[in-house]
Amino acid sequence: MARNAVDIVLKYLVDAFRDASLDWLGLHDVRILRAIATELPEVEIRHSFLDLAFETESGELLHYEFQTTKEQDLYRFLLYDAHLTAHYKKPVRTIVLYVRDVLEAPDQLKAGGIQYRVQNVYLKARDAKAVLERLEEHLRLNVWRPEDRFDLAFVPHMHHPRMSSREVLQRTLDLTIAIPDDIERNLMAGILLGLSGKALNEADIQRLKEALKMTDLVKAIEQEAAREAAKIKAREIARNLLVEGIDVETVIRATKLEKWEVEELQRQLH
Repeated sequence: MARNAVDIVLKYLVDAFRDASLDWLGLHDVRILRAIATELPEVEIRHSFLDLAFETESGELLHYEFQTTKEQDLYRFLLYDAHLTAHYKKPVRTIVLYVRDVLEAPDQLKAGGIQYRVQNVYLKARDAKAVLERLEEHLRLNVWRPEDRFDLAFVPHMHHPRMSSREVLQRTLDLTIAIPDDIERNLMAGILLGLSGKALNEADIQRLKEALKMTDLVKAIEQEAAREAAKIKAREIARNLLVEGIDVETVIRATKLEKWEVEELQRQLH
């Protein structure tokens, strides 16, 4: 199973938005066909589950590993991949995503006749300022791509030499709150709480929780208030028309009020 909150959130993102995750990782030559079982009971090291594995359209297996610390050697991944390829009789391609302060890690293992290689992706090598500016432009233009979810989720963990961590986090929160779609905003608010909770102060957490509270119930109350205001205005117009001697049927057509409402107003005038 996933080892911490970062693993859990990334596993959810990659599984939910599969091809978008490939584009975000720069793997433009791969397309996912289906998820495959990752339970390997015969693997007796650290844990018996891979993070994620998929079969691709090209017939190979794509194995994801999510790391928050530097992997000192690759024997664990080699063992997983050996079992995968033996079980499914397909070649395996392993992607290791480092999501914390790791900029270098082993990517190959030479063990006699065994030559093993993985592809490392370093989140800390990405430019937070450039990512934030791109996301702000996408929201301004109302163009929100699936890959933007990954950028917004992980921009606080990217490289930001010209910005403080507080500034990066603040702009990330502002972007999250500004997402117009309720479902998307709630999704990203929850992801940020899971990924960056330790870096958030109480005010930050409250902002995200308030975003999560924008449920259908709140919107329904707001809509009902708007309808009530419109009804009050319509009744005022109807009363004025009746005072002027306009007949009931004409007032109904003009105000869209029910007949009984207009007749009630008429009785109140006498």
